[in-house]
Amino acid sequence: MHAGAAMFDMEYARWLDDDTKRLAELRGGLQAHLLDGNLGLIVEECMQHYDELFQLKAALARSDVFHLLTGSWATPAERCFFWMGGFRPSELLKILIPQLDPLTEQQLLGICNLQQSSEQAEEALAQGLHQLHQSLADTVAAGTLNDGAAAPNYMNIMAVALEKLASLENFYQQVTIFLPSISCIVDRHPQDLILTVDHGQ
Repeated sequence: MHAGAAMFDMEYARWLDDDTKRLAELRGGLQAHLLDGNLGLIVEECMQHYDELFQLKAALARSDVFHLLTGSWATPAERCFFWMGGFRPSELLKILIPQLDPLTEQQLLGICNLQQSSEQAEEALAQGLHQLHQSLADTVAAGTLNDGAAAPNYMNIMAVALEKLASLENFYQQVTIFLPSISCIVDRHPQDLILTVDHGQ
């Protein structure tokens, strides 16, 4: 296993343990009906905790992107929603929206806009991934249909295939930029969780 992958697995296990503690603290705060300001501090810490996860994934994408894609490090529940090394934001929104009521009209409009933007971005990424896979498959097929490994252009074909594989790796690294651009923020009343796209990413 690549050193970067081994480090990620270790750090992710630590992150999961910490995540359990933070979520327990958040649930306790909600049940205790803490003031919005105090609850907001807990939520902010949780958000920073997830920012740390995105940073870990971005680092893994740079060192061993294909380990990120296998999902072997993910929990069984995560693998149910696994998509390009993470989650599909639009599916996450479908799960969260029923839990966010009551929402103001402005919040509901913001979530609907976010969901539409997420689906459009996901479709663009899916099309780009399909094109890269098809291009790589065509290149490899051209090599296997050749006269054999001794053919003069065999090495050239394999070199092109490796270049396309590098393009695929770069593509997945771009996906790790898209996923954390879906960031959770809390309104002035922390019980009203809203989600928005951070266009500054």
